[in-house]
Order: sequence, then structure tokens, then C-alpha cells
Amino acid sequence: MMLLNNEHPWRFTIGSWGGFILAAILLFVFGSNIYPILGFLTGAIIVTIGNLIYVLYTKRKSKEGEK
Repeated sequence: MMLLNNEHPWRFTIGSWGGFILAAILLFVFGSNIYPILGFLTGAIIVTIGNLIYVLYTKRKSKEGEK
């Protein structure tokens, strides 16, 4: 059975890193400076940290609910 995208706990992180990679490729191709790429990288890192906190929090809450 195929896992739906809205059920995946890391969907926001996967999307943000995919957006960063796409934006970086496009900005390198069209000759932009480095600052927008660093901005997208910073955004992807912030989303990853936030999603990590969310996933760890929900795992801890589910373990407490099982007891």
C-alpha cells in the first residue's frame, strides 16, 4: 500500500529541501548572487529543526499514551 504524502511526518522537511535544491539550481543557472541561495538554505534548516522537534514531541506523546 502506498503511503500518502499527507501522512508522512517529514513531509515539510522533504518539501523545504526540495524547494531549496530547485531554487539553488535555478539561481545558479540564471547567474544570481549567493545571498538568495543562503536564504533558501536557512529556511530549509529552520523547517528541518522545527519538524524534528515536532516529530520527537509526537513520538513522546504517543509513548506516554500507550502506558
